[in-house]
Amino acid sequence: MIDKLEKKFFQVCVEIFAIGNELCYGRIYDTNSFWIAEHVTQLGAKVQRITCVPDDIGVICTSIKEATSRNPHFIITTGGLGPTPDDLTIDALSEVVGLEIITSQKILEAIAQRRKVSVEQLTPNLVRMARSLKGAETLPNPVGWAPVTIVNNGESTIVAFPGPPQEMKGCFTEYLANRIREKTGCESESKRVFVGMYESQLSPIIEEIKKCIPYCYLKPLVSEYQIDKGLPVDITAFAENKQACQKKIDEIIKRLEEFLTKNGS
Repeated sequence: MIDKLEKKFFQVCVEIFAIGNELCYGRIYDTNSFWIAEHVTQLGAKVQRITCVPDDIGVICTSIKEATSRNPHFIITTGGLGPTPDDLTIDALSEVVGLEIITSQKILEAIAQRRKVSVEQLTPNLVRMARSLKGAETLPNPVGWAPVTIVNNGESTIVAFPGPPQEMKGCFTEYLANRIREKTGCESESKRVFVGMYESQLSPIIEEIKKCIPYCYLKPLVSEYQIDKGLPVDITAFAENKQACQKKIDEIIKRLEEFLTKNGS
């Protein structure tokens, strides 16, 4: 299984783009990127970059073009799919990949059916939110209105998700999670434990554990030290399935306990 992880996990890379002036102005927290990063990691892929860009078509295009030059397996964008003129994700993707912007009749019909009206009765805002790219996958939003657009560009698959967190989560779960899982062939599990040691004491122990148990990540969270509990340590283990991940975590915790007992902590 180590060979499998070497061939798949360490080569499946993801870049995430959060699009919106409100994010760059600091008016709204970028919770989407952190949620996606956590779930991408759980599926055994590596997040190379998280980038926040404003509602500026030039900046969005340049940023995504730079990302495609690095050939990540997946480029995930959130935001910019709404009905207002500053929602420019589809326009930017059209320029980047060279595909014509279309209004998806399939999406219009799905929206109309959910609204219990005819397509002709849909408001201009809803019609604008049915835009996608000719030749791309255009998939209905299971929670909201703006569809998901998935398009291949060279070695990268670009996935455009809506910005509202609940919509993004529903779309990720419905349309992307299995694609990433199929690429990596492995998963991860995480757990936080507390140890009665300082970081300087713990660092050599962590290095020893990582040598003995491959494909694990241990991170002492010094800023979150608690007098009554000790130093928190985040443990993440990668393996072919969740059961194997949990087995690794149990072994890591066991080794930590042994080191603590040996040192009288």
